[in-house]
Amino acid sequence: MKNILKATIMMLVLLGGTARAQGKLAQLDIHTNAVCNDCKHRIETEMLYEKGVQKVTVDLDKEIIHVEYKAKKTDPDKLRQAVSKIGYLADDVQPDAKARAALPSCCQMTREEHDAAPVPSPTPAPHP
Repeated sequence: MKNILKATIMMLVLLGGTARAQGKLAQLDIHTNAVCNDCKHRIETEMLYEKGVQKVTVDLDKEIIHVEYKAKKTDPDKLRQAVSKIGYLADDVQPDAKARAALPSCCQMTREEHDAAPVPSPTPAPHP
């Protein structure tokens, strides 16, 4: 029983080491024009469908998309193209025009337009 336990532990250690060695992730920061939480959610969700992408975080204040990915599966140019196809700027890659036009109107605004837009007030309940 003790030998089986030792063998199992040894196998787990070896497999874990192999997975870590193969699972090294590259990182990329992409400058973007995302302006709101809808943009953030859309990018973080859709980028996870890209081959090799492991983690995506959008920092709206810094206008940066941080991507962790497997370098053997994809590369920075493909990741920038993927962001563009969602409808957003990706460094020097312009947003795909059709994808951009399909975004909600607030997501099509510039940062200045978005920040200056009035916040809609809640609709008052009708009086009986």
